Amino acid sequence: MAILGVVAIARAAASHPAPLPVTAPSRAEPLFDRPVPYPADSLFVITVQRDVFRADRHATTVSYDPSQLAVAAAVQASPPKPALALVGLATGNHPIAVLEGLPGADGPRVVRVGDVVGGLRITGIEKDRVLVIGMDTTWVLKMREPWKQ
Repeated sequence: MAILGVVAIARAAASHPAPLPVTAPSRAEPLFDRPVPYPADSLFVITVQRDVFRADRHATTVSYDPSQLAVAAAVQASPPKPALALVGLATGNHPIAVLEGLPGADGPRVVRVGDVVGGLRITGIEKDRVLVIGMDTTWVLKMREPWKQ
């Protein structure tokens, strides 16, 4: 491969390119003395005037303002997710659980499957855990076992 490269370079160096013909300008004045006017000011102006990227071809009623977007994002910020804890559990035909940290509840709260507390739904109670769904999160709460730590 390297040999072919060397041969190509040597051949290009050995060949003599044909000289370009030199022609004198036909008139004494420069070729581009004044610019040819374009029918529109620019393509940007045409794009903005016609709103080619909008389906209805009309300007939007809402103005773009980055500072307002930042304010709207701060206002729509979701509240912090609660720190839930499973305190007690009783299984059987109708299992119940005692949960701490539920929004809107002061202290521990006894819940059953299907209960909704502060926007959180209790979806399952098993022998060692409780499933809670809400706020775009699924919690799997297990019993605290301080003797295993």
